[in-house]
Amino acid sequence: MPYIVAIRYVPGGPRVTGEWDDEPTADRKFRAWVGLYGVPDSTTVITLVEQTPDGRERLIKQWPEPSA
Repeated sequence: MPYIVAIRYVPGGPRVTGEWDDEPTADRKFRAWVGLYGVPDSTTVITLVEQTPDGRERLIKQWPEPSA
């Protein structure tokens, strides 16, 4: 199943994505994108999701962490 790392700079805006076949590689990219683009107190959201066989996305990680 593909793993997708996405960055969205404004809520509801377009997202830039990258797709990898294995989770460890996608996780490294997620952490790299947080280091490069994750500015505290900004509207930027970075996610790592797994795309399921039926096309849905299952959230694995998000920066910043979602509010409870």
